[in-house]
This record gives sequence, structure tokens and C-alpha cells, in this order.
Amino acid sequence: MKSIILFIGCYVWLLVGCSAPSYRLTVSIYGNGSVPGDTVYLFGFDGQSYEKRDSAVLDERQQVVFTGEFLAPVCVAIGVKGKGASTDFILDTTEMYAYNVLLHGKPDFFNSSGYRFTRRDMVVDGGRESDILSAYRAMERMFLARNAFYREVSVKNEMFLDMIEENPDSWALVMILHDIKERFSLEMLGKALEMFTGEDIREDVFYKRIATYRERELKTVIGAVIPDFVLPGEDGEKVSIADYRGKYVLIDFWASWCGPCMGELPNVRKAYELLHDKGLEVVTISTDQKEGAWKEALRKKQMDVFMNLHDTEDVLSQFFNRTAIPFILLLDPEGRIIAKELRGEDIYNVPRKAMSTNL
Repeated sequence: MKSIILFIGCYVWLLVGCSAPSYRLTVSIYGNGSVPGDTVYLFGFDGQSYEKRDSAVLDERQQVVFTGEFLAPVCVAIGVKGKGASTDFILDTTEMYAYNVLLHGKPDFFNSSGYRFTRRDMVVDGGRESDILSAYRAMERMFLARNAFYREVSVKNEMFLDMIEENPDSWALVMILHDIKERFSLEMLGKALEMFTGEDIREDVFYKRIATYRERELKTVIGAVIPDFVLPGEDGEKVSIADYRGKYVLIDFWASWCGPCMGELPNVRKAYELLHDKGLEVVTISTDQKEGAWKEALRKKQMDVFMNLHDTEDVLSQFFNRTAIPFILLLDPEGRIIAKELRGEDIYNVPRKAMSTNL
């Protein structure tokens, strides 16, 4: 019997010992805009959006305490119901304190209550990653100075790499790099990724997203042959982009609801009218979610002279790392990218120049 009790005791001890630690975040909110009884929310950020993680009521000491299971660092922010929201900070240890002041200013259309947090960062005590995030923000503020030297993006990027060199295991810097990755050349982005040495960091979702972004961009740099993809046309028949090898191809990603896309349609049409007889094909690829909206736009805009495809495979994002439209690019007869992000007169002038040198 004693052995059974001992076994159960050891088993319980193992369960407790193996469970994840808990965090305790104490938040103090002061100012004429905050009163005991206010509902305070804790929001978590996953790299794409904020979601409510917890809520608590502000007590007589102007404090709330949030507790929960601590699995890994997470970007969080504080909001007071009906009033304001704080800047974000990083919950990266089991015992942290955050302080801010809620003020009442002049109400406006976007903030009818007039309540807001002070513009300064949350004062956070207890988290290394939040200290790194604050240091980065201080560096960014420095670049707002009038001195042109500090406004140079290249200088900015080099200083950010210096921060990684000093903190090669920082989750905060990976998160920040994920947000500013478009600011770096692919070569420098690769260098930044190599500088992170922690195994946990390299398994992090932000690190993997950056690596995936870079791999996709490398496949679609100027001069690269685009990967083949197959999409349905108006009649439902599948069309391979590789079928257009041997011709220049202007590819236009668009949608029926996109005003700028409609604004570029006359330029796309002019490219077709000027150059189709000389070997240019125009392939439009709609990102409309509803097939009906896509086909109605084709009819209204009289786009039947083009090859019209429907992006049912999320080619724009998966192959070209883009979410914004219009996205217009030009391929040569071997399927290599000659130019991308074409707008305005370049939509017909760039293909005309490229084709004239090869006729």
C-alpha cells in the first residue's frame, strides 16, 4: 500500500514538475481617465492581428493582475473598455509589471470618448525582450531627427544588424525583423537570419515566416524564371503559365473591387493593342473570392481579348509574396521576369522597349 501511495505521489510530483510555469503580469493605470471598476483587457499579437487573451477589473489601487500559463514570449497590449489602448510590449518572463497613464483629451471622430493612453511607451519592468523592443523604438525615434544621415535606410538597417549581433537569441528582434523585412535586401535579410543563433529562435514562427518570405522572393527576382502554375480560365479549363513560353507575357493580378486595378486597365489594354501583333500576350489573374464577381467584371470591362484566369490557388501570395494589387509583371519568352510592380505608362513602355531590342 505504501508503495502505491509513493508511486502516486511521485506521479503527481512529475505532473507538477513538468507543467509549464505561470506568469503574473501586474498592470497599473493612473490618470484622470482611469477609475476603479474599469474593465481592462489584455490583448495578444500573433504577427497578424490582436486577440483578447484576458480581462480584469481595475481595483481601488488602480491595478489589475493577469495570470496564465507561460509557454513562450508573446507581444501584448493593454486596453481599457470604452477608453484607450496602450502601445505593445513583450510578456517574456513569469513576473512583470507595466505602468501607464490614461488621460482625457479633446474627443474627435476617431476617439469619441477622448480618453487615451499617454503617447510614451508603456513603462515595463521585468522583461528583457521588452527592454530590447524599447531600445529599438528609441533607435527609430532617433532616425526621425532632421539629420539626413540618420534618415538613411541603409544606416538604419546596419544599426539593426548590430542589435542582432549583441542579442542573437532575442525573440523581440525576430518579431521586429518580421515586420520590417521588406526594408532589407535579400542578401542582408539572409545575413540577419544567419546571425540568430538560438535553436528556439530558429524554430519560432516569425523566424520561419521570414525565411519563407526570402525563399519566395529569391524565386521571383528580376531575371528569375517564374515557377509554373496552373489556374482555371473563364470556361473552367485549366491553363498553365508555361504554355506561354516563346512569347512576352504581361501578367496583371487584379480584382473587381480594386479601384487602382481598374485605373490601370486602360494601360493594360494599350499594351495589348500596341504589342499583341508583335508577340505580347496579356494574362489577367483575378484574386476575387467570388467567381460571379470576377466574371461580371470581365463582361462589364470587355476583357475578352485577354487570357483571363482566376487565382483559386493563391498564386499571388504563394508564388509572388504579394497581397497588394494591382501587381503587374513582364516575362520574356523564356519565362524570366523582366520587370515587376509596373504602373502607369510603364505598363506598355517597358514591354515595348524590351521587345524592340529583341526583334
